[in-house]
Amino acid sequence: MKRLILVSDASPELIDTLALIAEKLDLKVVADAPSRVVARARKEKPHLIVLDVQQKDGLELLSLLKTGLGTRDIPVVVVAGEDSATLREMALEIGADAFVEKPLGPDFLPKVATFLANQKK
Repeated sequence: MKRLILVSDASPELIDTLALIAEKLDLKVVADAPSRVVARARKEKPHLIVLDVQQKDGLELLSLLKTGLGTRDIPVVVVAGEDSATLREMALEIGADAFVEKPLGPDFLPKVATFLANQKK
C-alpha cells in the first residue's frame, strides 16, 4: 500500500513535481485547498502533511492540525518561500515536525520516503 502525503500548497508546479517523484518512490501525493485540509486529513488519515505557510492563515491551519482530534499525530512538514527565522521558530513551536525552505530540492521526497519507512505502522 502506498503511503499517502497530503499537500496544501498554492503552487500547482510544486504539487505536480511532488506527484511525479512520489510515483517512483511508491508514495501517493494528493493536494487540496487549505480550507479543506483538516477535513480531508481526518477522513483519509495521511501519513504526512506538507503545508505551505506563506499566508498568515497557514500557521493557523498548522495549529488546527496539531491540536485537532484525529490530526494531531500526523507529521506535518512546513514549507515556505523564504527561511524566516521567526516563521521557522513559530512553526516549530506550534508543532511542525520539520521546516523546509522552497524551492524543494530533488532530495526532498526521498527523505520523506525514508522518514515514512521509519515511522511506526
